[in-house]
Amino acid sequence: MRYLLLMIVLLLAGVAAPASASDLSEKEVAAARKTYVAKCAKCHKFHEPKNYSEAEWGKWMASMSRKSKLKSEQDAVLRKYLEEYRKGKIEKIPR
Repeated sequence: MRYLLLMIVLLLAGVAAPASASDLSEKEVAAARKTYVAKCAKCHKFHEPKNYSEAEWGKWMASMSRKSKLKSEQDAVLRKYLEEYRKGKIEKIPR
């Protein structure tokens, strides 16, 4: 209980970083969102990454990456972005 109260106080004081902080730079997030809109949402509705196991999601990402002809840089940043989303570090995906 004390630990929880301490964490709340630290978070409110801005001392501890929030658990949902993304490891992506603003530039990477913008690039990933742009790729997502141009290459993914252009052809199909949003498929919730959290509804798939890691292996299933990896299989779909590989397949869709080839199908949409993503460049290696686009693939890397999009995968990183969606993985951050799966972990709860990014709150929303453009739809």
